[in-house]
Amino acid sequence: MGKDADLERRALEALLRYREALAKVEALENEEAMAHRALVEWRGRVEKSTCNATSSIARSNLVEAGQDALSRLHNIRFAMSEATAELKSAFTTLVAFDDTLGYLPIPEATDLSVKDAGDSPEE
Repeated sequence: MGKDADLERRALEALLRYREALAKVEALENEEAMAHRALVEWRGRVEKSTCNATSSIARSNLVEAGQDALSRLHNIRFAMSEATAELKSAFTTLVAFDDTLGYLPIPEATDLSVKDAGDSPEE
């Protein structure tokens, strides 16, 4: 029985790591969406500036803003790639525990770190 209890404890820890990795990926997806919107807005400003006479300083600022937006999007996508790999690893670990135990233990609902484990926050 002690072996199963240790496996259950480790499975719960793996479940928490999975939930943390999932939350990280979700947060990065939101950041990516915001960065993409900023890039679309920047593109609109570029299109307007080509129709209007724009000073060289304004064009320079616009180019710099575009470079910053692209850099931010690149960094977010790189972080998302790493976070997705962590999520996949955590999922693989959960599957291994499920295969070993034949089930995954359900966390105590009173534990705040796992309360509402299946719920998504409403926005």
